[in-house]
Order: sequence, then C-alpha cells, then structure tokens
Amino acid sequence: MKVLFLDYDGTLRVPNTDQVSKESITSLDTIRKRGNLAFINTGRCYYSIGNQVEHLPIDGLICGCGTYIRYHDTVLYEVKANAIQKEKVVHALRQYQVDAFLEGHAGLFMDQRYSDYTNRVVALFEKQGVYMRPVNADDFEFSKMSLYYKSEEQKRNFEKALQKDFDFITFPNLKAEAVLRHHSKATGMKKILNELHLPMESSIAFGDSDNDEDMLKAAHCSVLIGDNAPHLSEWATIKAPSADDEGITWALQKMNLLD
Repeated sequence: MKVLFLDYDGTLRVPNTDQVSKESITSLDTIRKRGNLAFINTGRCYYSIGNQVEHLPIDGLICGCGTYIRYHDTVLYEVKANAIQKEKVVHALRQYQVDAFLEGHAGLFMDQRYSDYTNRVVALFEKQGVYMRPVNADDFEFSKMSLYYKSEEQKRNFEKALQKDFDFITFPNLKAEAVLRHHSKATGMKKILNELHLPMESSIAFGDSDNDEDMLKAAHCSVLIGDNAPHLSEWATIKAPSADDEGITWALQKMNLLD
C-alpha cells in the first residue's frame, strides 16, 4: 500500500483553470481502487478548502500545515492559537502594520488593511465565496497566518516579536506564512501514518512550493511538481511536469502505480 500526500494549490489544483483536472481525479480514483490511500496536505485551513474538495476521491485532509487532520469524516487533530497568542499577534500586526490573513479551520479573519494588494486578495477570496471576519468577532480563532510585508526590516521585526510561538515559511516577494510552532505538512503526514499504523516507507509526497519543503524531505518518495520552486529539486525523488501538464498522473505512471 502507498499513501499519497498531495499539496493542493499548484500541485493538484491547476492554476490556470482553478480546478482539479478530470485526469487527476481519474488517476486518484484508480489509485484508491487499487488499495492505496490519498490525502490532500495543504497550507490552506479547512474553512477555505473543505467545500472545494468534498467531491474528490480522497481519504482525508491535512490542513493549515499540519494544524488540522481529518480522516474521512473524523477529525483526528486540531490545534488553535491560545488567548495570549492571539493578543500578541494582533498587537504585532498593528505595531508593525503588517497585512495578514489569520486562518482558522472554521473561518478566516483579518484586522486592518495596509495595502491595495490585500484588497485584491480579499476580492479573490470573496469571488470563491470565502469571506473575512474581524478579529473582534466572538468566534475569532486561527492556526496559521498568511503575511504580506513591505520591507525586509518590517519582516524581521514582526517575526522576531512572534518567533517563540510561530514557525515562519518564507516565500518570494516578501510573502510568508506563520504556523503554530512545531507544526508543518511533515508533522501532519507523520500523524496520519502513525494513526493508521503505516510505515514512512509507504509515503509519497507531491508538492510545488516552499511550504512543501518539510513534507518533501520527510516522505519516502517525493515528487516536485513543475518549476515554481527549483531550489527544492534536491529533495525530490522525481521532478514532474506542472499541474497544467498533468504532473500527478505523469509521476504516478513513472512510478508504475498507473498503467
């Protein structure tokens, strides 16, 4: 038995169409009928992805870089920022004027907006039916953040203020993600395997960007999809075409898991 762990955006979801291709769906369905398992392992929290993937042939979800784990209809694990962490984050966002989305598994939240870029991202979310709520809402909770900096100094100061509580993942163009410490796509993958009493040797990870690095390092077999993050090539067992060019199906055929 093989256990597939698939990043969603840019790996399974085709950026140009904002959809998972019919070929990828057929490939996953075939893989599972042959006795294997498939999990989405995404940086997105459950709130912003759950209704988009409910039709897919998968066995579960790892969301928010390992902060939420679902096996079929059972939530196996969930962690949220505590009251002190929430207060520290809101204070730091305002002190350093950082644009951020605070991502919870039951909702998305934001404080103040400091750039037009944030407005454009909010509009994109709303187009998908995902709406932001204020941090003073009664149900405010989050497990990770998407961050948009204006300068390296701003980035450095903000991350220093929160380094005891969060791990930071850096992306190009002064973007970053912050995840509650000691959580990642790799820890989520390991928790699923432990829960199902399956060895790491059964794992195959598919990813295309910086927040996939830990997962690609940890998996027994790692597939780098496309050329969005060529610096991750050293961790890849297989380098596959992009999602636009059916990289997942190509890789599964390369591994002789599909005819």
